[in-house]
Amino acid sequence: MRSKHFRDKSASKDKLVTKYESQSAYAESFRYIRANIDFAGIDQEYKSIMITSPDPDSGKSLISANLAITYAALEKKTLLIDLDLRKPTVHKIFPECYSSYGLTGLLQDIVKVEEAIVSADVPNLSVLPVGIVPTDPAALINSAKMTALFNEISAEYDRIIIDTPPVMAVSDAQTIASWVDGTILIIRNNYTKQDNAKKALQKLEVAGTKVIGTIFNNTQMKMNAYYYGNK
Repeated sequence: MRSKHFRDKSASKDKLVTKYESQSAYAESFRYIRANIDFAGIDQEYKSIMITSPDPDSGKSLISANLAITYAALEKKTLLIDLDLRKPTVHKIFPECYSSYGLTGLLQDIVKVEEAIVSADVPNLSVLPVGIVPTDPAALINSAKMTALFNEISAEYDRIIIDTPPVMAVSDAQTIASWVDGTILIIRNNYTKQDNAKKALQKLEVAGTKVIGTIFNNTQMKMNAYYYGNK
């Protein structure tokens, strides 16, 4: 498939090209990715999609955010979940969705689902932020309450995009991969080692997830990314 290119500026506003530059070639890159995901899901719909990477600082959170906006633009009820409990980022991309409760408050029964999930300044898009970073993220991810919550939320949305920790850093991504319909792996050009990319794919396959495809990303001053193929 053809490659698509888009830029990465320093300001969060400029990075959300699908929101602020929706008619640009860069925003079209994400619509191209969305279209290929949907095409890959002709036989099996990818309603819940996990975005992860082998390494930190690969741009997965920003890609998750822009992809979520493209689904919301189709008038699909879309939820972006920040499950990178150790280094949450989504609330920085969508500052209007900051919450001191979020997912951790929900799992601790401090708030209800409708209080933990926040509407973004994008039609049809909601965000479930982390809230307070938990002391034991792995325990929360692996809890029966987390699994039940995910199943409950899945019934309420047309598309769920999940930002997770890097696969090679902690076990969280493998656990989450077992819940979702499909996974996209972000590879950072000139940064991610080939061996790490292969090991990450192996871990995801062991978890039983469908690896939909890969986005190659350069998070320097300019960012070149493209989606390719189906696994």
